[in-house]
Amino acid sequence: MKESICNCEEPELEPLFPVPDFDTGEVQRSLHCCTKCGLTQTYPIPSASEMSQIYNDNYYTSTKVKFNPVIEAWSRLAGRNRARKLLARNRDKSSVLNVLDFGCGRGVLLDGFRAEGHSVLGIERSDSMFDSLPDVSSMSLQELITTGRQFDIIVIWHVLEHLDDPEKTIAEIHQLLTDNGKLYIEVPNFGSIQVQLFGSHWFHLDIPRHLAHFTPASLSKLMERNGFKASQTKTFSFDQNLYGFFQSALNAIPFLPENHLYKTLKSGLSLKSFIILVLYSPLLVILLVPALLELLLSHLCSKGAVLSLELVKPHD
Repeated sequence: MKESICNCEEPELEPLFPVPDFDTGEVQRSLHCCTKCGLTQTYPIPSASEMSQIYNDNYYTSTKVKFNPVIEAWSRLAGRNRARKLLARNRDKSSVLNVLDFGCGRGVLLDGFRAEGHSVLGIERSDSMFDSLPDVSSMSLQELITTGRQFDIIVIWHVLEHLDDPEKTIAEIHQLLTDNGKLYIEVPNFGSIQVQLFGSHWFHLDIPRHLAHFTPASLSKLMERNGFKASQTKTFSFDQNLYGFFQSALNAIPFLPENHLYKTLKSGLSLKSFIILVLYSPLLVILLVPALLELLLSHLCSKGAVLSLELVKPHD
């Protein structure tokens, strides 16, 4: 286990609260907040061998998909739409863009950028089941820097929270981005209303896979220290907010297993999963109105479940 010392080298970390394991529900870790940079971290940080175990077939199925076929198809459609939206904000650049997706997973965003005719590269863990996909590499960012290749757009989508040294990663990303290039980051928002409502039961904590838990302030400090300038900040995501509320509220019910509905949605289409979803339906109907109210309030207060940043590397 790695010692609980922040990457900003501040030894004083304030304990917040214990948190259950996303998969087992067992409480083995807690959250600690750095008194200097404000970053909240999972402690103890899993070792390298533990990391390999937690990114197993429970995270992605052995068929290299994350959800049942219906939700997986929707996820891929949403990925293509997200790629088009990001590209629409870069129409002033050359016709063919060099795009890096760091932590590309099963390649949903890569597919979207590739379909629009752009040059793509995805980076994945060396022990990932996806490093053999087209345009996906397991090289480190430092190795990529030595090739001299640079990118017009770099995407880090729900990845930064998985890293034990986000400071080092962002510094390396800065070297890989062209002058005036765009960096797009999305992470769960630890400054959200949902965290205030649900605490350790918040769905997007995903312990122990999520090691860093960002607020708008702590993420902004990280980016500014490494030479980035934010051009857009959002906290609204309809699907992340709505589902996050549903699952977090269900997690807070004592007799229900942690994240049980989510695990059911990840399983294949079967009679058992259908029956479970039917049994959950009355609870979801009851939760719909408060979920929509929280969605509206989060949007108005800019305290949604996710934190999305568009950042620019200014020309020196």
